Amino acid sequence: MNCCNANGNCTQGRDCPIRKQRAKETNDAYINQNNGLEPDLLDDIAASIKGLIAVIVVVVTITLLAFGIWGK
Repeated sequence: MNCCNANGNCTQGRDCPIRKQRAKETNDAYINQNNGLEPDLLDDIAASIKGLIAVIVVVVTITLLAFGIWGK
């Protein structure tokens, strides 16, 4: 039983089963939008700190090598 016209608009109002199914899918998608897709905030902070430490180590190493090469 199809209660929608050629344009996809429901003709039975709120009782249309297709409209109810679309609303259920939309609600489920909204409820589960971040379910398992976003990492934990503490893990994100820890990764940022590790990255910052790695950058600092690289910059210090390059600076010491440059001073060693130029003898200052």
